Amino acid sequence: MSEVSKKVMQAMLCMTRQCWEQGIAAQALMEAGEEELLALVIHDMVLRQSSDGRLCNVENTPAVTDSAFCVPAVLMTGNKTGSQRYKEAAEENISFFLKDAERAADGTLFHMRHTREIWADSAAFLPYALALSGHFEEAFCQMKGILTRLCNEDTGLYCHIWDDGRRGYLREVSWGIGNGWILTGLLRTLLVWGREYQKEKQQMECWFYALLENMLRFETKNHGFHDILDQPDTFEESECAAMVAYVIYRAVFEGFLEEKYIMRADGIRETLYEKIGSDGLVHRASGSPSFDRPGTSVECQAHVMMMEQAYENVRIS
Repeated sequence: MSEVSKKVMQAMLCMTRQCWEQGIAAQALMEAGEEELLALVIHDMVLRQSSDGRLCNVENTPAVTDSAFCVPAVLMTGNKTGSQRYKEAAEENISFFLKDAERAADGTLFHMRHTREIWADSAAFLPYALALSGHFEEAFCQMKGILTRLCNEDTGLYCHIWDDGRRGYLREVSWGIGNGWILTGLLRTLLVWGREYQKEKQQMECWFYALLENMLRFETKNHGFHDILDQPDTFEESECAAMVAYVIYRAVFEGFLEEKYIMRADGIRETLYEKIGSDGLVHRASGSPSFDRPGTSVECQAHVMMMEQAYENVRIS
Protein backbone atom coordinates (compact mmCIF):
# COMPACT_ATOMS: atom_id res chain seq x y z
CA MET A 1 0.00 0.00 0.00
CA SER A 2 1.34 3.43 -0.96
CA GLU A 3 1.96 6.14 1.63
CA VAL A 4 -0.93 8.14 0.20
CA SER A 5 -3.28 5.16 0.57
CA LYS A 6 -2.12 4.63 4.15
CA LYS A 7 -2.93 8.22 5.04
CA VAL A 8 -6.31 8.03 3.27
CA MET A 9 -7.08 4.83 5.21
CA GLN A 10 -5.99 6.32 8.53
CA ALA A 11 -8.20 9.35 8.00
CA MET A 12 -11.13 7.10 7.05
CA LEU A 13 -10.80 5.02 10.21
CA CYS A 14 -10.78 8.16 12.36
CA MET A 15 -14.09 9.39 10.94
CA THR A 16 -17.55 8.82 12.44
CA ARG A 17 -19.34 6.02 10.63
CA GLN A 18 -22.98 5.09 10.18
CA CYS A 19 -24.03 1.63 8.96
CA TRP A 20 -23.33 2.01 5.25
CA GLU A 21 -20.13 3.91 5.99
CA GLN A 22 -18.86 1.08 8.19
CA GLY A 23 -19.74 -1.29 5.35
CA ILE A 24 -17.96 0.64 2.60
CA ALA A 25 -14.94 1.05 4.89
CA ALA A 26 -14.91 -2.72 5.41
CA GLN A 27 -15.11 -3.29 1.64
CA ALA A 28 -12.12 -1.00 1.12
CA LEU A 29 -10.11 -2.80 3.81
CA MET A 30 -11.05 -6.17 2.31
CA GLU A 31 -9.97 -5.16 -1.20
CA ALA A 32 -6.73 -3.73 0.18
CA GLY A 33 -5.95 -6.96 2.02
CA GLU A 34 -5.95 -5.27 5.45
CA GLU A 35 -7.18 -8.38 7.26
CA GLU A 36 -6.36 -7.37 10.85
CA LEU A 37 -8.16 -4.05 10.55
CA LEU A 38 -11.02 -5.70 8.69
CA ALA A 39 -11.51 -8.20 11.52
CA LEU A 40 -11.85 -5.35 14.02
CA VAL A 41 -14.34 -3.47 11.84
CA ILE A 42 -16.44 -6.60 11.29
CA HIS A 43 -16.50 -7.42 15.01
CA ASP A 44 -18.57 -4.30 15.72
CA MET A 45 -20.84 -4.85 12.71
CA VAL A 46 -21.93 -8.17 14.18
CA LEU A 47 -22.00 -6.83 17.73
CA ARG A 48 -24.52 -4.20 16.65
CA GLN A 49 -26.77 -6.56 14.68
CA SER A 50 -30.42 -5.85 15.47
CA SER A 51 -33.03 -8.48 16.27
CA ASP A 52 -34.53 -8.21 12.78
CA GLY A 53 -31.17 -9.22 11.24
CA ARG A 54 -29.77 -5.90 10.05
CA LEU A 55 -26.03 -5.67 10.66
CA CYS A 56 -24.41 -2.60 12.21
CA ASN A 57 -27.67 -1.04 13.34
CA VAL A 58 -26.47 2.28 14.72
CA GLU A 59 -29.06 4.21 16.75
CA ASN A 60 -31.98 2.10 15.47
CA THR A 61 -31.59 3.34 11.91
CA PRO A 62 -34.71 3.54 9.72
CA ALA A 63 -32.64 2.40 6.70
CA VAL A 64 -33.82 -0.86 5.15
CA THR A 65 -31.03 -1.57 2.66
CA ASP A 66 -27.95 0.09 4.20
CA SER A 67 -26.99 -3.07 6.08
CA ALA A 68 -26.37 -4.70 2.68
CA PHE A 69 -23.08 -2.77 2.64
CA CYS A 70 -21.96 -4.90 5.60
CA VAL A 71 -23.04 -8.34 4.38
CA PRO A 72 -20.19 -9.10 1.91
CA ALA A 73 -17.37 -8.41 4.37
CA VAL A 74 -19.07 -10.39 7.15
CA LEU A 75 -20.04 -13.30 4.87
CA MET A 76 -16.68 -13.57 3.09
CA THR A 77 -14.75 -13.32 6.35
CA GLY A 78 -16.99 -15.96 7.88
CA ASN A 79 -16.39 -18.29 4.95
CA LYS A 80 -12.65 -17.64 4.99
CA THR A 81 -12.14 -18.09 8.73
CA GLY A 82 -14.84 -20.69 9.32
CA SER A 83 -16.56 -18.44 11.85
CA GLN A 84 -20.07 -19.80 12.22
CA ARG A 85 -21.12 -16.67 14.07
CA TYR A 86 -20.21 -14.45 11.14
CA LYS A 87 -21.82 -16.74 8.56
CA GLU A 88 -25.03 -16.88 10.56
CA ALA A 89 -25.01 -13.11 11.06
CA ALA A 90 -24.79 -12.56 7.30
CA GLU A 91 -27.50 -15.14 6.64
CA GLU A 92 -29.83 -13.43 9.13
CA ASN A 93 -29.40 -10.13 7.29
CA ILE A 94 -30.09 -11.80 3.94
CA SER A 95 -33.19 -13.41 5.43
CA PHE A 96 -34.39 -9.94 6.45
CA PHE A 97 -34.07 -8.79 2.84
CA LEU A 98 -35.88 -11.83 1.49
CA LYS A 99 -38.74 -12.01 3.98
CA ASP A 100 -39.25 -9.05 6.28
CA ALA A 101 -38.02 -5.87 4.61
CA GLU A 102 -40.63 -3.39 3.40
CA ARG A 103 -41.10 -3.57 -0.37
CA ALA A 104 -43.08 -2.43 -3.40
CA ALA A 105 -45.71 -4.54 -5.18
CA ASP A 106 -43.06 -5.93 -7.56
CA GLY A 107 -40.76 -6.84 -4.65
CA THR A 108 -38.30 -3.95 -4.91
CA LEU A 109 -37.15 -3.01 -1.42
CA PHE A 110 -37.74 0.48 -0.09
CA HIS A 111 -34.68 2.31 1.13
CA MET A 112 -36.18 3.62 4.38
CA ARG A 113 -38.73 2.10 6.74
CA HIS A 114 -42.26 3.55 6.74
CA THR A 115 -41.70 5.16 3.33
CA ARG A 116 -42.11 4.02 -0.26
CA GLU A 117 -38.82 5.53 -1.38
CA ILE A 118 -36.42 3.75 -3.75
CA TRP A 119 -32.90 5.20 -3.86
CA ALA A 120 -29.98 4.73 -6.23
CA ASP A 121 -27.89 3.97 -3.12
CA SER A 122 -29.65 0.59 -2.75
CA ALA A 123 -28.12 -0.63 -6.02
CA ALA A 124 -24.62 -0.40 -4.55
CA PHE A 125 -24.67 -3.48 -2.31
CA LEU A 126 -28.16 -5.00 -2.12
CA PRO A 127 -28.00 -6.96 -5.42
CA TYR A 128 -24.32 -7.78 -4.78
CA ALA A 129 -25.02 -9.15 -1.29
CA LEU A 130 -27.92 -11.24 -2.59
CA ALA A 131 -25.88 -12.63 -5.48
CA LEU A 132 -22.93 -13.35 -3.21
CA SER A 133 -25.22 -15.45 -1.01
CA GLY A 134 -26.59 -17.37 -4.00
CA HIS A 135 -29.91 -15.54 -4.49
CA PHE A 136 -29.31 -14.60 -8.11
CA GLU A 137 -32.92 -14.21 -9.25
CA GLU A 138 -33.69 -11.92 -6.33
CA ALA A 139 -30.49 -9.95 -6.96
CA PHE A 140 -31.51 -9.34 -10.56
CA CYS A 141 -35.06 -8.39 -9.59
CA GLN A 142 -33.76 -5.82 -7.10
CA MET A 143 -31.37 -4.28 -9.61
CA LYS A 144 -34.04 -4.18 -12.31
CA GLY A 145 -36.62 -2.67 -9.95
CA ILE A 146 -34.27 0.12 -8.93
CA LEU A 147 -32.93 0.93 -12.38
CA THR A 148 -36.31 0.82 -14.12
CA ARG A 149 -37.71 3.46 -11.79
CA LEU A 150 -34.68 5.75 -11.77
CA CYS A 151 -33.61 5.71 -15.42
CA ASN A 152 -33.55 9.03 -17.30
CA GLU A 153 -33.92 7.92 -20.91
CA ASP A 154 -32.85 11.31 -22.25
CA THR A 155 -29.35 11.18 -20.70
CA GLY A 156 -28.87 7.48 -19.99
CA LEU A 157 -28.14 8.44 -16.39
CA TYR A 158 -30.15 7.64 -13.26
CA CYS A 159 -32.08 9.93 -10.94
CA HIS A 160 -31.52 9.68 -7.21
CA ILE A 161 -34.82 9.00 -5.40
CA TRP A 162 -38.21 7.71 -6.56
CA ASP A 163 -41.37 7.63 -4.42
CA ASP A 164 -43.51 4.61 -5.26
CA GLY A 165 -46.46 6.03 -3.35
CA ARG A 166 -46.55 9.32 -5.23
CA ARG A 167 -45.40 7.63 -8.45
CA GLY A 168 -42.87 10.38 -8.97
CA TYR A 169 -39.38 11.55 -8.11
CA LEU A 170 -38.38 13.00 -4.77
CA ARG A 171 -34.96 13.86 -6.19
CA GLU A 172 -34.91 13.82 -9.97
CA VAL A 173 -31.33 15.01 -10.44
CA SER A 174 -28.56 12.80 -11.86
CA TRP A 175 -26.40 12.84 -8.74
CA GLY A 176 -22.85 11.76 -9.50
CA ILE A 177 -22.49 9.55 -6.43
CA GLY A 178 -25.92 8.00 -7.01
CA ASN A 179 -24.87 6.97 -10.51
CA GLY A 180 -21.56 5.80 -9.05
CA TRP A 181 -23.41 3.57 -6.58
CA ILE A 182 -25.23 1.93 -9.47
CA LEU A 183 -22.06 1.58 -11.56
CA THR A 184 -20.03 0.00 -8.76
CA GLY A 185 -22.99 -2.17 -7.75
CA LEU A 186 -23.40 -3.53 -11.26
CA LEU A 187 -19.71 -4.41 -11.51
CA ARG A 188 -19.54 -6.15 -8.14
CA THR A 189 -22.71 -8.10 -8.84
CA LEU A 190 -21.41 -9.20 -12.24
CA LEU A 191 -18.15 -10.40 -10.69
CA VAL A 192 -19.97 -12.93 -8.48
CA TRP A 193 -22.73 -13.88 -10.91
CA GLY A 194 -23.91 -17.49 -11.34
CA ARG A 195 -23.24 -19.23 -14.66
CA GLU A 196 -26.80 -20.51 -15.01
CA TYR A 197 -28.31 -17.01 -15.24
CA GLN A 198 -26.80 -15.85 -18.52
CA LYS A 199 -29.80 -13.85 -19.77
CA GLU A 200 -29.80 -11.76 -16.61
CA LYS A 201 -26.02 -11.36 -16.79
CA GLN A 202 -26.25 -10.04 -20.36
CA GLN A 203 -28.84 -7.47 -19.29
CA MET A 204 -26.70 -6.29 -16.39
CA GLU A 205 -23.69 -6.03 -18.68
CA CYS A 206 -25.74 -3.81 -21.00
CA TRP A 207 -26.71 -1.60 -18.06
CA PHE A 208 -23.08 -1.47 -16.87
CA TYR A 209 -21.45 -0.57 -20.19
CA ALA A 210 -24.14 1.97 -21.08
CA LEU A 211 -23.88 3.73 -17.72
CA LEU A 212 -20.09 3.87 -17.82
CA GLU A 213 -20.14 5.42 -21.30
CA ASN A 214 -22.87 7.89 -20.34
CA MET A 215 -21.02 8.97 -17.20
CA LEU A 216 -17.80 9.43 -19.18
CA ARG A 217 -19.69 11.76 -21.55
CA PHE A 218 -19.95 14.16 -18.62
CA GLU A 219 -16.27 14.07 -17.67
CA THR A 220 -15.03 17.66 -17.52
CA LYS A 221 -11.99 19.09 -19.31
CA ASN A 222 -10.24 18.86 -15.94
CA HIS A 223 -10.96 15.10 -15.81
CA GLY A 224 -13.51 15.50 -13.06
CA PHE A 225 -17.27 15.15 -12.62
CA HIS A 226 -19.84 17.64 -11.39
CA ASP A 227 -21.84 16.83 -8.27
CA ILE A 228 -24.91 16.72 -10.52
CA LEU A 229 -23.42 15.17 -13.61
CA ASP A 230 -25.35 17.14 -16.21
CA GLN A 231 -25.36 20.45 -14.31
CA PRO A 232 -22.03 22.23 -14.91
CA ASP A 233 -22.88 24.94 -12.38
CA THR A 234 -22.48 22.39 -9.54
CA PHE A 235 -19.06 21.80 -7.99
CA GLU A 236 -16.56 19.24 -9.28
CA GLU A 237 -16.94 16.36 -6.85
CA SER A 238 -14.30 13.85 -5.71
CA GLU A 239 -16.12 10.64 -4.80
CA CYS A 240 -17.82 10.14 -8.16
CA ALA A 241 -14.42 10.58 -9.82
CA ALA A 242 -12.90 7.94 -7.55
CA MET A 243 -15.80 5.59 -8.28
CA VAL A 244 -15.39 5.88 -12.05
CA ALA A 245 -11.60 5.45 -11.96
CA TYR A 246 -11.96 2.49 -9.58
CA VAL A 247 -14.50 0.78 -11.83
CA ILE A 248 -12.33 1.23 -14.91
CA TYR A 249 -9.18 -0.13 -13.27
CA ARG A 250 -10.98 -3.06 -11.71
CA ALA A 251 -13.04 -3.87 -14.81
CA VAL A 252 -9.87 -3.91 -16.93
CA PHE A 253 -8.14 -6.14 -14.37
CA GLU A 254 -11.13 -8.51 -14.28
CA GLY A 255 -11.40 -8.64 -18.09
CA PHE A 256 -14.61 -6.64 -18.42
CA LEU A 257 -13.07 -3.64 -20.22
CA GLU A 258 -10.44 -3.04 -22.88
CA GLU A 259 -7.12 -1.59 -21.74
CA LYS A 260 -7.72 1.60 -23.74
CA TYR A 261 -9.94 2.81 -20.90
CA ILE A 262 -6.96 2.98 -18.55
CA MET A 263 -5.94 6.35 -20.02
CA ARG A 264 -9.30 7.77 -18.99
CA ALA A 265 -8.90 6.46 -15.45
CA ASP A 266 -5.34 7.78 -15.24
CA GLY A 267 -6.47 11.32 -16.06
CA ILE A 268 -9.24 11.17 -13.47
CA ARG A 269 -6.87 9.75 -10.85
CA GLU A 270 -4.25 12.44 -11.44
CA THR A 271 -6.81 15.22 -11.00
CA LEU A 272 -8.18 13.54 -7.89
CA TYR A 273 -4.72 13.45 -6.30
CA GLU A 274 -4.77 17.25 -6.20
CA LYS A 275 -7.66 17.06 -3.73
CA ILE A 276 -5.92 14.80 -1.20
CA GLY A 277 -4.50 16.72 1.76
CA SER A 278 -1.24 15.93 3.55
CA ASP A 279 -3.35 14.44 6.38
CA GLY A 280 -5.01 11.97 4.02
CA LEU A 281 -8.40 13.69 3.88
CA VAL A 282 -9.89 13.79 0.38
CA HIS A 283 -11.50 17.20 -0.12
CA ARG A 284 -14.27 18.43 -2.42
CA ALA A 285 -16.33 15.31 -1.86
CA SER A 286 -20.08 15.53 -1.49
CA GLY A 287 -19.60 16.00 2.23
CA SER A 288 -21.21 14.23 5.15
CA PRO A 289 -23.52 14.42 6.93
CA SER A 290 -25.86 16.12 4.43
CA PHE A 291 -23.99 15.21 1.19
CA ASP A 292 -25.17 18.38 -0.53
CA ARG A 293 -22.04 20.57 -0.46
CA PRO A 294 -18.25 20.18 -0.76
CA GLY A 295 -16.61 18.46 2.20
CA THR A 296 -15.22 15.09 3.26
CA SER A 297 -16.80 11.67 3.75
CA VAL A 298 -16.01 8.10 4.72
CA GLU A 299 -17.42 7.01 1.36
CA CYS A 300 -14.95 9.10 -0.59
CA GLN A 301 -12.00 7.95 1.51
CA ALA A 302 -13.01 4.33 0.89
CA HIS A 303 -13.42 4.79 -2.84
CA VAL A 304 -10.03 6.46 -3.16
CA MET A 305 -8.53 3.48 -1.29
CA MET A 306 -10.24 1.04 -3.66
CA MET A 307 -9.21 3.09 -6.68
CA GLU A 308 -5.59 2.94 -5.58
CA GLN A 309 -5.71 -0.80 -4.97
CA ALA A 310 -7.32 -1.42 -8.37
CA TYR A 311 -4.70 0.82 -9.98
CA GLU A 312 -1.91 -1.21 -8.37
CA ASN A 313 -3.52 -4.46 -9.51
CA VAL A 314 -3.62 -3.26 -13.12
CA ARG A 315 -0.11 -1.82 -12.95
CA ILE A 316 1.54 -5.05 -11.81
CA SER A 317 -0.60 -7.46 -13.87
